[in-house]
Amino acid sequence: MVGCRFNAKNTLDKSYLYLAEQAGATVMPDSRVVDLSELEEGWKVSVANPGAWFGGRNRHFRARQVIFSAGALGTTKLLLGLREKGRLPSMSDRLGDIVRTNSEAIVGAVAGGTETDYSAGVAITSSFQADEHTRIEPVRYPKGSNSMGLLSSILVEGGEGPQPIRFIKRVFAAPRAFFRSLSVRRWAERGIILLVMQSIDNSIRLTMSKGWFRTRIRSAQGHGEPSPRWLPVAHETARLAAKEMDGDPMGSLNESLLGIPVTAHLIGGAVIGATPADGVVDPYHRVYGHPGLHVVDGAAVPANLGANPSLSITALAERALSFWPNRGDADPRPPLGDAYQPLAAVAPNDPVVPEGAPAELRS
Repeated sequence: MVGCRFNAKNTLDKSYLYLAEQAGATVMPDSRVVDLSELEEGWKVSVANPGAWFGGRNRHFRARQVIFSAGALGTTKLLLGLREKGRLPSMSDRLGDIVRTNSEAIVGAVAGGTETDYSAGVAITSSFQADEHTRIEPVRYPKGSNSMGLLSSILVEGGEGPQPIRFIKRVFAAPRAFFRSLSVRRWAERGIILLVMQSIDNSIRLTMSKGWFRTRIRSAQGHGEPSPRWLPVAHETARLAAKEMDGDPMGSLNESLLGIPVTAHLIGGAVIGATPADGVVDPYHRVYGHPGLHVVDGAAVPANLGANPSLSITALAERALSFWPNRGDADPRPPLGDAYQPLAAVAPNDPVVPEGAPAELRS
């Protein structure tokens, strides 16, 4: 989450965008999409400079095909806003209806001393299956990343009744642990984060409401089982880790104080479905009711994966784009709204590779 210091990891800014530019793509930074409207042929996309003090002047682009790829929250929020403006009248009612948190909780343990440096090494090196639905990954942060400790506090179990009351009782029951939790000095060297992910079928629903000064995104219980306010298996693992490290178990501040778990892997919101009654996009990631629009990011993931979703999102994206026709060729995909059909990937035409392009493109 803080980057690879040895450039050994593919990232959007250092790898994918660079390769895309070498293949002919144009990248326009500092451009936030603020509107979208349908034309006789294609779409008009309006963008603004998000850093402009007085809003800046909108720029407009025309495109036959538009791909939403702003991350699960960004894509869902943008689509909800466009529907509120009446830009997408045929949008599925399932928009924002299936938002997954990976049924996740983030806990950890912090040692009392620095005899062992827990910050040294690769961020995530292992995982284990705690039960049928739960995977847990120990995560380390590099030396100096101590501000992450500001998001943690003492571990407080959930249950019936107000969570803040349980938090206060825990503070009085273990005052030394509480005061130790307030210090983030050399936190990255003393601490281990435990990322607890589940494949259980629960979700939240996102809706948009207009306030006096701006629109707001609100959440409520969605499809499936009620979203857990705390995970006993996560707390047990944190206590075992703290015992091994001769330290204190930790929980996220939101969960310990408010009973609201933290997730690093928000997914869904514009999910794949067999029909518009089931999802926002079809199995080829085309938006139902709006030809030329596509969702190709984590918003399309329909289920809690119980694992880091990055490779699943990459696989879905590569699969979706592998079915696109080459320019001028017939589209092999069935018409939008028809039943799903298995397809073979479309072999790309020989690309025009610029001089000086890296070996990956030349080969």
